[in-house]
Amino acid sequence: MEIRLADIEDANAIADVAAALGYQNTVSEDLAIKRLERLLASSNDKIWVAEFNGQLIGWLHAQHAFRLASADFIEILGLSVADQVRLKGAGRALVEKAKEWALGEKIVLRVRTNDTRDGAKKFYASLGFTTTKIQSVFQL
Repeated sequence: MEIRLADIEDANAIADVAAALGYQNTVSEDLAIKRLERLLASSNDKIWVAEFNGQLIGWLHAQHAFRLASADFIEILGLSVADQVRLKGAGRALVEKAKEWALGEKIVLRVRTNDTRDGAKKFYASLGFTTTKIQSVFQL
């Protein structure tokens, strides 16, 4: 398995793997490319992909978050691994890249997960993450 930074040619495969998390894969090819282009151009965002035998099997999106009233942190904004290769180490290897980035910046690494995703909570706990806050999300 190889972990590398994403490039624009990965856009559709990333969208396909995201469908494994239950996100509807109704994004057009053009929109998938535009979203990835914007993130690849950002100095605050990094996207790594996991490949096995030349096939993209997972991805992780992390962002250096800046806040006015609190310390910076790196946050994992998305992580998805294809169903057929779950529990084979791809997710762990991708998280390790975000962890290395945070250590290099000398700041903490955070991740948020939906409270209903018990598997995700167990996964992050197994990597040493601890719950520091429970919150509600409001949207207009």
